[in-house]
Amino acid sequence: MRTRLQAPSHRFVPGLTAHQAKGREWDHVGVRLTSAERATLRQGLSPNSEDHRKLYVALTRAKQTTATLQADTS
Repeated sequence: MRTRLQAPSHRFVPGLTAHQAKGREWDHVGVRLTSAERATLRQGLSPNSEDHRKLYVALTRAKQTTATLQADTS
């Protein structure tokens, strides 16, 4: 495992928080959203809400494709 992690590879997928990803971009991004976050997106984001700004950052890190996954709430 150590050898694999130390080997340079463009296939390595970093797991980052939205805060850690701010200012960076990737070709493809996957974002795990809660039901509440999905509802927020349907209603629209407000620039006055810190939570909405974080969600915006998470969803805008992709150059090409953003895929969303439903977070397990159980």
